[in-house]
Amino acid sequence: MKHDHIRKMAAGLAGAALAFYTTAAIAQDVEYPSAVKTFRQICLMPGTEPADRLTALKANGSWQEEPAVTVDIPKMAISRAIAKNYSFEDVQSARQWTGEIDGHKARIVLASFTGKPRYPHLCAMILDGPRNALPYGSDLRAAFKAFGIGGKSVDLVHYYEFAGKVGSDKHPVRGEVYSRSLAGSSKQTTHIYVAY
Repeated sequence: MKHDHIRKMAAGLAGAALAFYTTAAIAQDVEYPSAVKTFRQICLMPGTEPADRLTALKANGSWQEEPAVTVDIPKMAISRAIAKNYSFEDVQSARQWTGEIDGHKARIVLASFTGKPRYPHLCAMILDGPRNALPYGSDLRAAFKAFGIGGKSVDLVHYYEFAGKVGSDKHPVRGEVYSRSLAGSSKQTTHIYVAY
């Protein structure tokens, strides 16, 4: 009888702890329903001219350029890609903007790389708070398909990879969303980028 009471009490405490953990986790989760739409407007301009991304960013009007880049650009190359044929180590130039999407802080980074890398330019969005990439996967798949590239590999919870070639010159392009990014300042950082 006494043991039953102890077991019931332990089960009750475990249930309360689980409920608290779940509530805390949900409270920390931040979603950006308009993130893909904003990313598409700024980073997925038709073609592969870097100046077009800068023009789109400035035309938006709600983004403020920062004096320094705080996003760790090389760490955006640390992902789950199956066949890795790129690096973001040799940054030649980079600029960063801060704005809001759905009431939450977001950052945009434009970067170029030295030498002759497969992807000389990068347009990236950094979001702090999402627990996983799943809410963005379907919309990103459609956005990248409209841009001209398709899905390559996927982990339905945290990672979607896109790749292909666009334009008459068959310019290589890759895209990615990764909700375990090391490029930001928190453990729940998500990056979405197009490298071209």
